[in-house]
Amino acid sequence: MRSILLACIIFATLATSLPAPAHHSTANFDSEKTATVTGVVTYFAFTNPHSYFDMDVVDEKGTKRQYKIFTVAKVVMTRNGWEAGDLKAGDKVTVIGNPDRKDPRYMYLQKVTFASGKEWSRERVF
Repeated sequence: MRSILLACIIFATLATSLPAPAHHSTANFDSEKTATVTGVVTYFAFTNPHSYFDMDVVDEKGTKRQYKIFTVAKVVMTRNGWEAGDLKAGDKVTVIGNPDRKDPRYMYLQKVTFASGKEWSRERVF
């Protein structure tokens, strides 16, 4: 009886699923390169696991291009001085970031200068 109970406990322990830590990689961004763009925010998702925003950037030929800027999680940004109202649709911002290896209009945020003049840098996080 004792061995059956022990076997049941062991089986239940092994059968129980445990949460696995997940990481949303940024390997697609070229950490050796940086780009600077200035444009107008069209959308901001202050979310976990990564926040992001869209912005319209007018290039040197006058063509409007949409950029998608990815950053760290909302909770990390908040702990490091970012406030929910810092960025909203219609704001003009300047972004420095690491471009995607395949599409440079996707970037991983290093630093942003807000419409108010306030700056936020990913360096504060790491």
